Amino acid sequence: MTDPLNSSVAVGRWFGIPLRLHATLLIYACYQLLNSALEKEQSVLQTAGWLLLLLLALFVHELGHALARSWYGEEPDVIRLWPLGDFQLPSRSLANLGENAWRVALAGPLLNVAVALAIAVGLYAFADATFIFNIFGNAQGTGAPLVASKVAGGARSIAQAFSVVWVLGWFGYWNWILFIANLIPALPFDAGVVLRSLTSRANYGSSRNSIFIPMAARTAGVLLVVVGLLKMLYGHFDVGVRLWVLAFLIEWIIRAESRQDEEAGFFDDTVFGYDFSEGYTSLEAGAATVRPIQESAIKRWRRRRSDDRRLRRQARESAQDRRMDEILDKLHREGKASLTDEETRFLNRVSRLIRDRPKSTPKDR
Repeated sequence: MTDPLNSSVAVGRWFGIPLRLHATLLIYACYQLLNSALEKEQSVLQTAGWLLLLLLALFVHELGHALARSWYGEEPDVIRLWPLGDFQLPSRSLANLGENAWRVALAGPLLNVAVALAIAVGLYAFADATFIFNIFGNAQGTGAPLVASKVAGGARSIAQAFSVVWVLGWFGYWNWILFIANLIPALPFDAGVVLRSLTSRANYGSSRNSIFIPMAARTAGVLLVVVGLLKMLYGHFDVGVRLWVLAFLIEWIIRAESRQDEEAGFFDDTVFGYDFSEGYTSLEAGAATVRPIQESAIKRWRRRRSDDRRLRRQARESAQDRRMDEILDKLHREGKASLTDEETRFLNRVSRLIRDRPKSTPKDR
């Protein structure tokens, strides 16, 4: 069964990197367009306009990551865009923690905040417009900037739709939101990758068994729930629901990562782990497996899921080994210049995984 959190739609390649739109981005865009059509608070055209500006801000975010990866010689497998950046899962953040992973993760939000601050200064200096730094938007709950009223002494009003000030204000606002959101120290945000990278360096190559990671993530989740509840009590039900959804995503990934640690396996294409309640001996080839005489239906279902996952993992590893052998044989026969871009990325990725694999110590042996 396909993992819902891994659902995405391919939209081509960006600088040779597969680009996909995550399901959450598509759902968010459809919800906003439908809501604007029903509520009539703002036109569907305006909603489509700032959604396009959100996509442009996401492009800036990923450009920051891409520039950092190019600088440090690192390449991702795929980019999955969601409304707040690149959807990070343990399969990617734990398996690809290179030496500069935390710098790459920070590059996106830093470029976002640089763009946001530049726009804020420009709007204030040249248009006498007020940039919206409140992450919950202006009085109308949108990111459109405020401009001085034509009436002397009048209050500031929302900038005219699709004016230069409106477009710049919305674009800067989304960059600001992407910066603030990715400071949350939990996956799927960039700060979650930073936390794992720094923890991995402190633990000599492994971020597992660190209680600080789930503690920080759950603390962030609890704060999101509390703030969401307060927003609901003050009449901003829609904002509260969004914050609760973010908290739910964080907790979902924490639980999946916990199951991964219990399994001590590799977290590849799914966020859901599997329950190895029967122990790890079932993973050993040829090992006899002792099952209880009375096995409940739930335990049988969970055991079958574990067995299926083991078989899929073995098939993936076998396919990866065969692919690696083919590339190494081609490299030996024809030289490095004969490798395609895809083969080079595959070779670099697998080499990085092997290099970053936690090294066993005499105590472990």
